[in-house]
Amino acid sequence: MAMGGGHWIEKYGDVMQFLPLSLATYTLATQDYEGFKQLALGSALTLASTYAVKYSFVALSKHDEHLAQISQRPKNGSFDGFPSGHTSFAFVAAGFSHKRYGLKASLPFTLLASTVGASRIHAQRHTTAQVIAGAVLGYSLSYFSADEFDENLHLAFLMDNEKKLDQSYQNTYKLVFSYKF
Repeated sequence: MAMGGGHWIEKYGDVMQFLPLSLATYTLATQDYEGFKQLALGSALTLASTYAVKYSFVALSKHDEHLAQISQRPKNGSFDGFPSGHTSFAFVAAGFSHKRYGLKASLPFTLLASTVGASRIHAQRHTTAQVIAGAVLGYSLSYFSADEFDENLHLAFLMDNEKKLDQSYQNTYKLVFSYKF
């Protein structure tokens, strides 16, 4: 698969929009079933709201394109670009993890969700305003759908660059869970 041009970054955004699935896996693995339900609620609210707004602008554009201009996509001109769905769903992970597990736990998810938004702008699928709107929508709905978790539980995401025997480097990523008794 050729990764030249901007195609790889668009594919990255297509895959990483599903970032909330990693948190769903975590909630199930740690038997945080209440968190799983809250994440599902935040995800459902975000998806429903995103598509309700998107298709409201599509309907509006049929009557007055000028009023629906904020929803026009940069690349193909369709009016279903506001807000960015990829970004809104990726930011579900950021908002949920912030409220449920704390600021430190949410930083990697926020960074990764931000790169999804950047990929949508780079691929000319969305404008900056569309991406910011998606980020605010996904973050807010998932944040307010969650409750704080036991503060003794900690989640960390670690990155390392290890030197291999052949003198090349390999990136390693670790998700660490700990609990204070």
